[in-house]
Amino acid sequence: MLKILSAALWLLFTGPVMASPPPKDIPKTVAFIFLADLAGNPLVENGAPVAVGTGFFVLVENDGGPGGWGYVVTAKHVLKDANGHFFKRVFLRVNHKAEGSGFIVLDLNDSRPQQNVFIHPDPTVDIAVIPALPDQNFDFLAIPTSMIKTKDQFRAGTIQPGSDVFFSGLFVPHYGEKRNVPIFRFGRVAMLTDDRVRWQEQGKPLEMVELSLLETMSFGGNSGSPVFFSQGIDRVPGAIVVGSDEITLAGVMRGNFNEPRVGGLLQTPNAVLPTYAQNVGIAAVTPGYLLREILYSSDLQKQREATPIIQPDAPAK
Repeated sequence: MLKILSAALWLLFTGPVMASPPPKDIPKTVAFIFLADLAGNPLVENGAPVAVGTGFFVLVENDGGPGGWGYVVTAKHVLKDANGHFFKRVFLRVNHKAEGSGFIVLDLNDSRPQQNVFIHPDPTVDIAVIPALPDQNFDFLAIPTSMIKTKDQFRAGTIQPGSDVFFSGLFVPHYGEKRNVPIFRFGRVAMLTDDRVRWQEQGKPLEMVELSLLETMSFGGNSGSPVFFSQGIDRVPGAIVVGSDEITLAGVMRGNFNEPRVGGLLQTPNAVLPTYAQNVGIAAVTPGYLLREILYSSDLQKQREATPIIQPDAPAK
């Protein structure tokens, strides 16, 4: 009783309990996506390959035993050109187990019979799934689908505004000379809603999109990053949970919300005013349960029936 009372008083006077640092193996689940030039080689500008976004690895576990089926996941828009068409080829840069890193070719096809890019039937869902994993010469780990909740499981959980989140992904100014060096960013849940959120990118029509909103900064290159909920010992209201933090996939980073400010041009009823867009510190995340719906779609279930089981290294914990 004394220990429980002491813990309760400590919580009362110190405020919310912060979650622990992210698991050290999280960067191994992440890879960087690079563009290809017209010859099919990595596109180089200013002496360096051009990185455009982040991808991560997921494992659909084999219910009948060890291993499973592996996938590369990213934001759909990372794999599309300015006209909305999927690139024919991109490169995935993954760290080697020994030294350095290597490029893995991903030739993309979103139509049958050679389809290898799978998306959600709702066109506003910004997720693309590609059946592929690096070979065992690469130093990578896959996120198991046990860390990706269904919509019902998510609604029954204890995630709420203020819950801790983090993501790991590409930092364009420095992605690593020889090896991928993902950057971490941290924040909190800002809004969870059953309503669709107004989302409009420059030069594109307004969409009503299913999103989770986070109080954190997202910039170019972060798109496609895996975003995680991190719940500490206070994750059950009114109780203290002894043990490791609970890490679950919140979803896939889509981008940030911008607010028009002075600097560019904006047509108002009376005049054209100079404006520019400013990141307001709210990031948009496509919920993880929508990724799960793609992974367990009939198309990918059929693909798994025709594909051998693999047994990669242990998944991230």
